Amino acid sequence: MSLPVLVAVMVAATAAGVVAERHWHEGAERRSRGTMSLLLTWVLPVVYLVLVSRVHVDLTLVSGLIAGYAAVGIAGVLAWFFASRVLHLPRATVGAVVLAVIVTNTGYFGLPLVRTVLGGDELGPAVAWDSLVASPTLFVAAFAVGAAFGAGRGHGEEAAEAEAESRLAAFLKNPLLWAALLGLLLPWDAPDWAGEVAQDVVIAVLPVGFFVVGVQLSAQGQDGSILRDERGRLISPEVGLVIVLRLVVAPLVVVVASVVALDLPPGMLLQAAAPTGLNGMLVAHRFGLDFRPVAASIVWTTAIMTLGVVVVTLVG
Repeated sequence: MSLPVLVAVMVAATAAGVVAERHWHEGAERRSRGTMSLLLTWVLPVVYLVLVSRVHVDLTLVSGLIAGYAAVGIAGVLAWFFASRVLHLPRATVGAVVLAVIVTNTGYFGLPLVRTVLGGDELGPAVAWDSLVASPTLFVAAFAVGAAFGAGRGHGEEAAEAEAESRLAAFLKNPLLWAALLGLLLPWDAPDWAGEVAQDVVIAVLPVGFFVVGVQLSAQGQDGSILRDERGRLISPEVGLVIVLRLVVAPLVVVVASVVALDLPPGMLLQAAAPTGLNGMLVAHRFGLDFRPVAASIVWTTAIMTLGVVVVTLVG
């Protein structure tokens, strides 16, 4: 699939999700989540196992994963500092800004983009990043941010323990994490034909992911103003902050580490610049955070990242 076709599919799938939600409302949400659950449970773990099994564990791979966590940590702390100390945003909005920075779409966006722009050989490192950096960040750090800044479901020590147990359970039940780890531990590589099929599946799931994005954006923005703040601005200061941290600062940390010492695979470098992920909005909704900055960040960071890749590809 060429890059223009990939972009067209993303736009069409998102628009289809919006239309479906407006026609079927909760039915569209329920079916889209059921489809995502099916993919996450039965399809993508096999894909991750195959692709990661073809990656050889070495110092470069491990260093790349460490650099990924460093980038997430630095960007997340900066998001908290500027949102709370400089912009003086409400607590629920501060948490949302942090979520929009640390939760990334390295799966349904990053992997097809890597396959299209860099080729199938870079999918292994990209999958390792998605499963061993992005997924733990979601199930551990993002849930912790939601619990810390949101209204939550209760107060006191018992509520905190319940949230900690919930985060741990979500982390341990993540099939993509275990599939990737198993792939790294296998003493043999998956055959070439399996790798080719897995690459095709990566591309095939892209419209499903963006269909769900459209459904969720429509569901959360019934008043038509999900991309605007209370002053009617398309890019509010908090969303601008997310754009800078997510698309500039976080990938810059990884690029600098690669140039100075690590020489990381291009697939990892592209994953470091992945846009804000849909799951950030779901976490914000669960913990009562301000989901609007997250939703707007999903749209803007995805659009800017896509446009940037298109321009770079056309230029050379």
